[in-house]
Order: sequence, then C-alpha cells, then structure tokens
Amino acid sequence: MEERPTKTRGCFAFVTTPRREVVLQLRDEKAGIAWPGHWSLPGGGAEADETPLKTVLRELLEETGIVAETIEEVPVTAHEKGKTPPHLFFVSWDGTERELVLGEGQALRLFPLDALPEPMPPHVRHYIEQLALRLPPPYA
Repeated sequence: MEERPTKTRGCFAFVTTPRREVVLQLRDEKAGIAWPGHWSLPGGGAEADETPLKTVLRELLEETGIVAETIEEVPVTAHEKGKTPPHLFFVSWDGTERELVLGEGQALRLFPLDALPEPMPPHVRHYIEQLALRLPPPYA
C-alpha cells in the first residue's frame, strides 16, 4: 500500500513592534492560492526536512526581510473545533515600515493591533486577537 504524504501545519510569524503594531502581508491575487487579496501573517509551509522554526525563519526573511532576533513558538487555540492550529511564533521587532522588504505578495504594512485591516481571513484574525492578549500593555 502506497503511503500518502501528510500535509504539514503552516508556520506563521506574529511580528509585533513595541508600538503594538503587527506586520501583515497583502496576499497576491493569484488563482490557486488560499485567501488571495487578503491581509495575513507572514509564513508558509515547510520544505523538505525543515523544522517549524526553520520554516518560519526562512519565510520571514524571504517575505519581509526581517531577521528575527528573538522568536518563540506559542500555543494557540484552533479557530475551528477539532482542527489543528498552525505553528505560531512570537517575533519582537523594533523596525519601521520603511525597513520591510516586500519579497512576496502585493504589500507589507504595519498595522496597530486595535485597527486590523480588511479583508482578512477569519482564522488569521482569530490568531492575532488571541496572541495580542499575551503582549505587555501599551506604553503609558
């Protein structure tokens, strides 16, 4: 009996600044990709023999030009009951929008966590809102 390859969980970076902004990527408008023309977190799928950490570091560099100084995988609750959530990684970054390097998609932007853009896939919004609760409070 032939074994089918198992689909790996996606690996995504929740990149935030000390100003409580998040890096989001506007996905391409290509046929065949998930959620075309929607704002999403940088990330993607693993290449052969890649760990989730190596995957997210590679995707982050390829898509945004960001080299993570600190990164930590954080558990999240799945958007849909019974589904397995993606691998999500916290990345603290003190850069500006001008420093982002668009390597994939239509645009890269920093958005305040309390003003997320539309359209955005519901599962991405779910994970961002969940992770934002774990951040320190805003500066006074």
